This record gives sequence, structure tokens and C-alpha cells, in this order.
Amino acid sequence: MANKRLSKSQFMMGLQCQKRLWLYNYRKDLIPPIDPAQQQIFDQGHAIGELARNYFQGGTLVSADYMHIPEAIKHTAELVSGKTKAVYEATFVYDNVLVRADILKRNSDGSWDLIEVKGSTEVKDEHLYDVAVQRYVIEGAGIKIRKAELMHIDNTFVKDGEIKPKDFFTRQDITKETKELIPEVKENLKDFMKTLSAAKEPDIDIGQHCSSPYSCDFCGHCWKGIPEYSIYDIPRLKWEKKNALREMGILKFRDVPEDFDLNDGQRLYWQVERTGRTILDKEQIQEFLDKLEYPICHIDFETIMPGLPLYDGTRPYQQIPFQVSLHIQDKPGAEPTHCEFLADGKADPRPELTKFLVSNIGTKGTLLAYNAAFEKKRIEELAEAFPKHRKALLALLDRFEDLMKPFQQRAYVHPKFQGRYSIKNVLPALIPDMTYKGMAVANGGDAQIAYLNILSGKLSPEAVEQTRKDLIAYCGQDTLAMVKILEHLGDIV
Repeated sequence: MANKRLSKSQFMMGLQCQKRLWLYNYRKDLIPPIDPAQQQIFDQGHAIGELARNYFQGGTLVSADYMHIPEAIKHTAELVSGKTKAVYEATFVYDNVLVRADILKRNSDGSWDLIEVKGSTEVKDEHLYDVAVQRYVIEGAGIKIRKAELMHIDNTFVKDGEIKPKDFFTRQDITKETKELIPEVKENLKDFMKTLSAAKEPDIDIGQHCSSPYSCDFCGHCWKGIPEYSIYDIPRLKWEKKNALREMGILKFRDVPEDFDLNDGQRLYWQVERTGRTILDKEQIQEFLDKLEYPICHIDFETIMPGLPLYDGTRPYQQIPFQVSLHIQDKPGAEPTHCEFLADGKADPRPELTKFLVSNIGTKGTLLAYNAAFEKKRIEELAEAFPKHRKALLALLDRFEDLMKPFQQRAYVHPKFQGRYSIKNVLPALIPDMTYKGMAVANGGDAQIAYLNILSGKLSPEAVEQTRKDLIAYCGQDTLAMVKILEHLGDIV
């Protein structure tokens, strides 16, 4: 076990949870397959990393992959002793730790600058440890580090033609912070090696570390004994209180003692869970319904938010609407008319989507959305981007009402909501014959991935056609769901 070698990613696992580190080394069979959302994050990270290399000209890539580490180490040594201005994916091993540096930049005095590239728009605490362990290994391998930097995305960047790395990235000096962490890195490594020498996984309970700062691949293993609706599902309950309940042997929400410290909202959910009875404030619901004016236009957007902007005039991680569904009701109980827009994926979807909105939303009546702040923000952004339609778009904002409010404000609390009020929880509880289960695109994340797949150009024409059908079915379901939920609210009052 003394020869066990850690990678930088394993070091970061150990910082988060040493049980995760142990399981990764001895129980990889518990890791679920990479899902499309995670793969999309990986792909975006690789694209950002490739762009970052163009920041420093004259560099050389160490292309040997993780299956060929000896070759990568040898190639790195050759490049460091040569004259290349920068080394990408420079690979070193020291003290049984393997690291691959995103960028090593040569200085005229023989020292090097260590540059770590991140797809975030700011420096985070975990980034400092990430770079600190790299410094420890690289300096231990005999390389003099003059400066350590974190190069991340500049969130003020706006695309205008080809993305230039020096405009897209910003660099922050973290030399001092990472140097101060190196003694801690050494102690951490001792602890991690001791953990890995054990025959059994560490006895570490579940907690906030299961999802912070990164989602853990072993949650399915560690959380398998937790009931479906547990103390961990209580809305906005602090971890200190969750841990206190766990120490009392309480896992189910319904078993929380009556005298336990819960806020008013949490206690209301507890009451519904204990009794199985729905709580209705019909007066509050009626007040909400009285605000609505017909014709009502139920509206829902689907968006992508690429880290590398795809279209001129957009920023990193900006929400770009590519699809919208409208269900329009002229009067209460009337059969709604449906119209929709889905971009073809060949150009910026916003100009045509904007024209669609202006042409199909009338000048009177309520615009109803579920979590309306999202739709309103997208319309504000479209108004800013397309001045020709600014007046018409901004005129829509004051007409919005939010169908989420009766549920968010606890005027309607159903046991099957399980403390949540997203449309994915509310719809099947109130309208049992409508569900998102079994749909090829079943949530906003699926929709984003589906459209990015179309943009990738890797799908066959038949697959593109089917993906478009799946997107249309999903977005249409969202606005039809609002129609049905609104009708249900009218029925109960």
C-alpha cells in the first residue's frame, strides 16, 4: 500500500470526503455511468482548456493520456529541458502523487509560471487547494515555480467575432495563497495514505460534503438506507439540525418530534406529512385568480447557457432561449390554442424567437409562467439585444403573473408535493394523468442537452428530427401543464 499513487483529482476527493477517496480506489464498480449532463460539462471543460492554450503561443502539448503516464512524464522532462515556451498538460510525479498542469510557462530566468485553467467566472476555495497540490508535486520534482495563477472566464466578456483568449480569460495571482497551503497539503497526503491502507471504507456519515464542493459519485451507495422523504428533504433545514435529528435516530420527516425547532413553513410541511391531509387557503388562491385577465397566454422558454458563447452579443453562461411554447386561452374553461417556436440550430435563435413572441402574443391579457422571474429575465435580455422590438417586449413584463405563487406561498400544500413546489412535483399530484415520466426530454436539463446535440452536427438527419419532436413534446407539456393546474385551482375554489 506504500506504493499507492494518488492523482490530483483523488487528492481533491480526499479533501471533500476520505470515504469517497477510499471507494474510488477500491469500489469503482459503485460509480454510475456518466450521464449526458455530466458529459456535456466535461466536453465544455475540454473546449475551454483548448482555448486557454492559445493564450500562450509557442507551447507544446503532452498528448499521452492517462493510460500512458510514463510516456507523458518522459515527454514533459524533455520539454522542460528544451526550449519550448510553454508546456500544456505537463506531467509530474512526486511523493506518490501524480499531477498534470494545464499550462507551465517558461520564464527567462529558468523558472516557470504555473497556470491552472477553470471554466468558472471566479476563484473558489477549492481551486486554491487544486493548485497547491500541483505546486507541491512540481516543486518537489525539481521545477522552480515563480508564480501560480488561476486563469478563469471573464464574466464581462461579450462575443464579437472569433473568441480571443486574452479577451475571454482573466488571470489571478494565487502564488501566496497556494504557498501557504503546501504544509497542509503534506499533512493531508499522510492522512489520505493512511485511509487507503485500511481494509475497510472509513466510517463517515452522509452530510453536506456529499454534494459540496462537488457532487459525489458514491451517493447511491452512501445514501441507500435513507427513506424517500426524509429529514434531508425538509426545505431550507440547516445541516446542523439535520445532523441533530440523525443523532436522535430520526430519518423520516414524519418522525420529527413535535417540539423540534422548525420554522413556520417547515412545520406546515411536517403537519401535512404527518396527517396526509392537504392544506388549502382558498381565499389566498382566489386572490391570485382574481389578478388574472383573459386572454391568458401560458408561456415557457427552454434555454442553453454555454460557457463558450456561440453567438455575437452574448456572454459566457448567458441563458440563450432557443424554444418557446404558448398555450392561449380566450376565457375560463376554453380550449387553449397552442403555438410554438423551435430554432433550427443553424444560427442565433434569438432574432426569430423574438419575432415569434411579438407576432403571437397579443396586447391584452395575462402572461402566465411557472417561476415567471425566469421568463421575464429572458424577455428583458431580448429587449436589450434587439432594440427594434424593445418597446413591444418591455410592454409584456407588467402583464406577467406567476403560477408558482400559490404553491410557493403555501396556499396549497399537498402531501405528494413532499415539501417542493416545482411544476415537476405539483403536476402529477394535482393532475395524475399528466406526467413527465417516460418522456425522452423530461426536464430543462434534458432540453438543453438535446438542443446542444443538434448544434453539435453529430446527429443523423433522422436523429435531429426525432430530437426536435422530443423537444416540442416537452416544452408543450410545460405550458399545457399550466393550463391544467390553473383549471384545477379554479375548480377547488
